[in-house]
Amino acid sequence: MAAYNFENATLRLSYVTGVDENGKAIITSKTYRNLQENVEAADVLVVAQALSSLSSYDFYLAKKILTEAVEM
Repeated sequence: MAAYNFENATLRLSYVTGVDENGKAIITSKTYRNLQENVEAADVLVVAQALSSLSSYDFYLAKKILTEAVEM
């Protein structure tokens, strides 16, 4: 039977760093590694807000990215 095996998780914070010549937002991301597998969404939000408050750019988006291997 196949199963997922957790490998790692990262937090990617995206910021609006400017506007291009067409008026479209320029998005830049910063990635933080080694998130715990079972971290709650509310905890991720608190950390994302704290880290984004340190940036001079406008916060745009936070993503938790999981990497899992499929094993048999």
